[in-house]
Amino acid sequence: MKILIVLVSLTALLLSSCTPKAGAPGTNTPLPAATAASLPTESPMATVTAEPDLATDSTTLPTIAFTAGAPATCQLSPVIPSIDTFAEFNVPSSSETDRPYGAATPKITILSYCNFQNPACKSLVFNLADLQQQYQEEVRVVLRQYPQPDVYDKSLLAAYAVEAAGLENRYWQMHNLLYSRQSEWTSLAPNNFAEWLVEQAGTLDISRAQWEANVASEVVRSRVTQTIDEAAGLQISATPILFFNNVMVKTGIDPDSLTVLVDYFLLPEKAYNECPPFEIDTTKSYTARFTTEKGDIVFELFDDAAPQSVNSFISLARDGWYDGSTFFRVIPGFVAQGGDPSNSGLGTPGYGITSEADPSLRFDTPGLLALNRNTDGLSGSQFFITYTELPEMDGQFTIIGRVVEGMSVVNSLRPRDPESDEILLPADILISVIIEEN
Repeated sequence: MKILIVLVSLTALLLSSCTPKAGAPGTNTPLPAATAASLPTESPMATVTAEPDLATDSTTLPTIAFTAGAPATCQLSPVIPSIDTFAEFNVPSSSETDRPYGAATPKITILSYCNFQNPACKSLVFNLADLQQQYQEEVRVVLRQYPQPDVYDKSLLAAYAVEAAGLENRYWQMHNLLYSRQSEWTSLAPNNFAEWLVEQAGTLDISRAQWEANVASEVVRSRVTQTIDEAAGLQISATPILFFNNVMVKTGIDPDSLTVLVDYFLLPEKAYNECPPFEIDTTKSYTARFTTEKGDIVFELFDDAAPQSVNSFISLARDGWYDGSTFFRVIPGFVAQGGDPSNSGLGTPGYGITSEADPSLRFDTPGLLALNRNTDGLSGSQFFITYTELPEMDGQFTIIGRVVEGMSVVNSLRPRDPESDEILLPADILISVIIEEN
């Protein structure tokens, strides 16, 4: 199972770029068997509503020379980048051929281009149906059929079939049947598949004569052709293709990948529309206590070296931003990463802090707490804890603290890499972050 999320046209500056990328986005291992139970069942679809001493001196010399920059500032930065793939490629966001289901007034519209003969599409369609049930008031799903007869020899006829059934108010019944019984017909010769369809139409109370007339009708052919023509700008070469609110994404199609992406697109509701006021007292000292499923981790915060970044971190912690989030990426020998309530690795609080990298602070020991950068180069809420010396990162990320208690807890965090793990283990939960002032 792999979760690699890419917003197409977006240039990323995430910490993950420090390590080699996994394979192509969207590559997946076999998914759990899906059922059609949560898909629409009739047409038209009704809308539903002993701690190591970390203070010892390191003998590692820094490999990067840098000087302190200008005083850090806070800048507003949208959680979701302003990308409209449909507008860019002249593709309609809604079409008269669409048959959406889900929330009547959705916060997220998920649209896919698929074809009935593609096994990956079957997995995606059923996973989207389950996802919509999980987010009934937030998500609407639009499934557009994009047959590829040069690759899938029966995909065009299957697309005609679902539209032919739609003329008899049986669209979703045929839709679910084609996907749920995909293994029965994909190996058939086209002529045999056509006869198989006649038999299935009979189970839906559609006579042979009516069925054959519907399949050959101009209205059925034109609806399929219209969907293909409207997607011409996308130059689709492979399916499935997935869009969230008109933004093309490349991601795993397993439930975990889809869920974190929904949570990411919902994150603006929790994010901030202004920068936090500067409220820390730099004459005082601050610690942060991470309470996790594995135990507590206590950090000394470097408010004197990175006042704006520490102020932001403290503000978010006191507001509960981190509570219930996870250590979504844990790579022993490198870092443990967290701080994103969506657990997607894309989330931000709606603003960012410019770099406060301090030449007196180096990635020269394990247990350092530093801020990741957003895609715009600003530091938001995401943080990472180092497992080793990482001198190549000097000057690249703002260090805001170090572990003073609980490094054994850090070492016990469950390893997981959403970009490359074939079996992605559940992430350890960060229950709360408590700030203490002295």
